[in-house]
Amino acid sequence: MSSNTTLSGAARARLLAFNGFVWIFGLVVIVIVGAVLLAETGDEVSASDDYAYEPWLNPDPVLADDEGEGVYSGVDGAMVRLDGLDPAQPLLITELDDTYVGRVSVTGPGGEILTEGEYGGPAEFESYIASDGQWVIVPQSDVELWIDGFSDERWRMKVTTPPVAERSGTVSGFGPAVFTLGGTATTARVSMRGEGRVSIETVTVNGVTEVFSENEPTDRSIAWADGEPVLFVIDAWDDAGWTIVFPEDAASTPAATPSPTPEPSASGASP
Repeated sequence: MSSNTTLSGAARARLLAFNGFVWIFGLVVIVIVGAVLLAETGDEVSASDDYAYEPWLNPDPVLADDEGEGVYSGVDGAMVRLDGLDPAQPLLITELDDTYVGRVSVTGPGGEILTEGEYGGPAEFESYIASDGQWVIVPQSDVELWIDGFSDERWRMKVTTPPVAERSGTVSGFGPAVFTLGGTATTARVSMRGEGRVSIETVTVNGVTEVFSENEPTDRSIAWADGEPVLFVIDAWDDAGWTIVFPEDAASTPAATPSPTPEPSASGASP
């Protein structure tokens, strides 16, 4: 036995109305999801690909969002504009919300290269040992910071200027330390003892340089580029102790005053 079912006109109308409702509902959902994703990631998650490796050359750079109180957020390659800084005061950049902030390049306004880096671009700051954040030293009061982050996600960070002690002579300790060098020395003697690793980086307007990294008892000299100021960032693991002996600053040592040469006695002269 066979049957032949034919939809009535009313049933067919209800079916068409239901299909139309589903189609419109799906379109609305797509629009809402797209709007939410756009709000979370912004218009883009990285600067222009044409300037991906040199964003300071972009005539229309991507600006980071200034959230106030030193907090900024943005995409890979975005720029943070700062003014009124004290060049003698190091900046500390701290990542927020588990986001990633990698290399920081420093230029003047308009992307002007103030201090040339290793590859001809601006000075770059990237530390592999600093646990508190990324230290940066600027050459003038008005600068632009170009932030290198992940290309597929936004970053968020805070810029602060915490007080940093000035040290000279013999400096020693266990564990991490940060200080500026008081004087003009460009060499020192480093010794480490105990078990673990000791790593030392110097930070100047030229960028970050690793000058020492050992995991066995060591006593040797280190050297670094001249700068004002020079920031030392030390990371010591486990039970490793370290000592740095800076030479006495020759410029601060008063020169000896020569004794006056006595005049020949008149009684010693020949008649």
